[in-house]
Order: sequence, then structure tokens, then C-alpha cells
Amino acid sequence: MAERVIALAFLAGSGFYLALAFAFPFGSTARPGPGYFPVAVGVFLCLVAAVFTRLAFRRDAGAGRVTMAPTSRSAQARAAATAAGLVGFCLLLPWTGYPLAAFGFVALLLRRLGGAGWPAALGTAAASAALSYWVFAVLLSVPLPRGVLLD
Repeated sequence: MAERVIALAFLAGSGFYLALAFAFPFGSTARPGPGYFPVAVGVFLCLVAAVFTRLAFRRDAGAGRVTMAPTSRSAQARAAATAAGLVGFCLLLPWTGYPLAAFGFVALLLRRLGGAGWPAALGTAAASAALSYWVFAVLLSVPLPRGVLLD
């Protein structure tokens, strides 16, 4: 029963999102407007929600019941480390700039979640921060925060 309610809520929410997306000018395929991508996402969400709803109503009410296993302490610690890393990245980004914040975030994730040693985590973090900065700031001309130290 709960799966059916969730499926219907998902269908209603995606339909509401799609209706709001139509408020923006759509444009054309050659010159997309601000509503082009939101409408595409809304259509995709509605299709997924429709399939999910159809599957939920085709099953018996008691069949396919999902039970959740208790989460281990190490999984909770990894999730907390990821959340703390994301919060730290967002808070440090304006102060340290993108390259240092990205370096710290990737190093934390690799060290805490991947179990890599410090040399591998620091090397990979430096390479990924430099590569992502080059792709976004240099190739795509995305204005990334430079930080208080470099301004």
C-alpha cells in the first residue's frame, strides 16, 4: 500500500514540476530557451513516475515488501564524513577558492571512503582538482571562486 502511495506522490510531483516548467519560454532545438532543459527533465520524471506507478499497481498489495537492514556503524561514519566534507567544501569555497576546496574534498573522500593511503589520496586529489579547474575555468570559461587569498 505504501509503495502505491509513494508512486502516486512521485507521479503528482513530477507532473507539478512539468507544469511549472512550461511557464518558461521553450525555444527550439537549435536555440533552446530557459524552459528547454526543465521541460525535458519534467518529461523524463513523468515517464519514470508512470512506469513506477504502473509497476506498483500491478503487484499484489503485500508482494515485494522491502525490509531495511540496520546500517552498520562504519557505513554511518562514511555517510557522516561525506556530509561533513560537502558542508566543509561549501563553507570553504568562497574563502580558499575552488582549487584548494576541491583538493581538500577529494582528499578527504579518498582517504575516508576509499581507504587509500595519504600519498595516493593527495596525488589523486591534486590531479583531479587541477584537471577539473582546467576543464571548467579554462576550457568552459566558468567563473570559479578564486578565494580571498588570491583576490
